[in-house]
Amino acid sequence: MCCFRSVVILVMCALWVEVRVPTRAIAQEAGSFRQTVLTRQRETLQAVAAYLSAHPQADDADEARTWMLETAVTNGLEAEATGVAQQVLKRPELDPAQRALALKVLCVGSARGGDMAGAQETFPQVLRGYRIQMPFPALDITTLLSARAQLAGDRDALNGFYDAYESHFALNAQATEIVRNRRLRLDLLGKPAPALEGQDVGGGAVNWSDYSGKVVLVDFWATNCAPCLAEFPNLKRLYRQHREAGFEILGVSFDESATQVTGFTRQNALEWRQLLNPSGQGPVATGFQVRTIPALFLVDRQGKVAFVDVRGEELREAVEKLLK
Repeated sequence: MCCFRSVVILVMCALWVEVRVPTRAIAQEAGSFRQTVLTRQRETLQAVAAYLSAHPQADDADEARTWMLETAVTNGLEAEATGVAQQVLKRPELDPAQRALALKVLCVGSARGGDMAGAQETFPQVLRGYRIQMPFPALDITTLLSARAQLAGDRDALNGFYDAYESHFALNAQATEIVRNRRLRLDLLGKPAPALEGQDVGGGAVNWSDYSGKVVLVDFWATNCAPCLAEFPNLKRLYRQHREAGFEILGVSFDESATQVTGFTRQNALEWRQLLNPSGQGPVATGFQVRTIPALFLVDRQGKVAFVDVRGEELREAVEKLLK
């Protein structure tokens, strides 16, 4: 009899064969290997879903469902696992951790699948799994949902996600301040980008005329900001893939020393210009309403703020949408 692990092994073996075949130009284009892996992971999820449909009472069915949920979250493929999440949530006796995982998959998967109403309905249940004293893990999900709402052009859903977050963490002053700052940033959507004033770390003047007609990501960061640094591999990939099509990045560092920033960017092969804005007190941070980092603003070819705090796969979608 077929089992869940056999299904996974068969599909992943197909991936191994594909990346080993020399005639496949997997490494010819930046990012293609990751896309190949994601394609196979999606196929594996679909194969396991089919296995569960054919063998719902199998001895390893629970293991298969848990694997699907965890794999979906790890790879950003929640939209592929909303069905199994719904099945798990219908079970009468459910472990709290598995319930939280299923709710997260259902909420994020709904948003990534374009069902903003479904995501909004599920989100308050997701938030109940987070302690009031620890607002940051829930903020990551809120940021992702906000990005999906922006991509869908749904301002009501965008506000709704932050309303729910603020309500859940109402007794946490830090969370309240974070949401207040996020709302100030989001108020810039659709408006001309704030003025650029200053010099890059090489001493050159920086202004918007340098980026006329281009899609520009303004990235506020610092060398001691772990979430900022975690996004750099994605930014480097996007920059390589889309620079010739008119995509640019301008880094705005909150570090105190230009030497520190220059050394870091050289060591990590960050090819775009960097403007120094020490301690977040400079005119650029003030204009963009940035009090906390990371903060990202995607400016369209007309010089208007099109997306705010969009990262990861959602940032790729946003960039490609604006470059069309």
